[in-house]
Order: sequence, then C-alpha cells, then structure tokens
Amino acid sequence: MPQLKLINMSKTVKARVHHGADSLNLTIPADIVREHEVNDGDIFEIEVKEVEENLVIEYKRVYCSE
Repeated sequence: MPQLKLINMSKTVKARVHHGADSLNLTIPADIVREHEVNDGDIFEIEVKEVEENLVIEYKRVYCSE
C-alpha cells in the first residue's frame, strides 16, 4: 500500500452559490492549486462523514488532467 503524506494546511473557504444549480462551490486556494498542480478538469472522489458532530468533506483526486 502506498505511503500517505498527511498535510495539515489550515485554510478556510466560503461556500458560494453555483448559479443555475442547487449545488454550492468550494474554492481550492491558489497556493494549494500551485503546490499540488491541481488542474481544470481534474476529477475528485468525495467522501462525506461526521466526526464529533462536525461535517468532514474529503476530496481524493482520481484523475489528473494535463
């Protein structure tokens, strides 16, 4: 099994209206985009859970566009 590199980067983002839809957008901060080479078109798997009554949303990149 591959070794996981845990990164504790405390950031805050604001949920914003996704115009024309019932969904909301969460922005990936620019420094994370640059450091981890996140690209437009990358695909993420989402896991939603509650930990001690807190909503936790985890994103795992499953496809990296070029």
